[in-house]
Amino acid sequence: MHIKEEYRKETVIKKSRFIAIVKTTRTEEEARNFIFDIRKEFHDASHVCTAYCIGEHQEIQRSSDNGEPAGTAGVPILEAIKKSGLDDVTCCVVRYFGGIKLGAGGLIRAYGGSATEALSTCAKTEDCSVYVYEIRYPYTMQGTLETWLRKNTTIRDMLYDEAITVLVETEDSSFKEKVMDLTRGAVEPVFLRTTIVEKDI
Repeated sequence: MHIKEEYRKETVIKKSRFIAIVKTTRTEEEARNFIFDIRKEFHDASHVCTAYCIGEHQEIQRSSDNGEPAGTAGVPILEAIKKSGLDDVTCCVVRYFGGIKLGAGGLIRAYGGSATEALSTCAKTEDCSVYVYEIRYPYTMQGTLETWLRKNTTIRDMLYDEAITVLVETEDSSFKEKVMDLTRGAVEPVFLRTTIVEKDI
């Protein structure tokens, strides 16, 4: 499971503003660039604490307290990522100090809680394996077949010449048989490849 797009969520805790920003980063370089951009954007913040977790088995894990007392910011953010069930995540929590000290326990709850909140409410996608087929059929079948294809597959491309050629993606392993049944054997889809697509959850 991945984060669909960069997502931000703001919380105010004892007058301090916490802005959690989460994003999918598939390499350590992407994670570092994202952190660099956020630190630049929020250059006037008291702290921009960060953590990222990358790899199928979360092999790459890094966190930074960015001047907060050791272990009160980066680690709680990292723990929130690890518990989220999401892969390849970078989370930055920006803090604008509001004048009231939170203490170590308060900081851990604030940073960990802000990260958890953003990670649980952001839009998510998952990688999904699909079959790609090419189908060529006469214009006389446009009504029946095209309507069925629009309802049951994702159409990626259509070409109109002497006949209609359609490129579709489907998760259905019996897709070819269904099209042949529907067209009484007149149209035989050509399997091209399997590919990975991101699907909203």
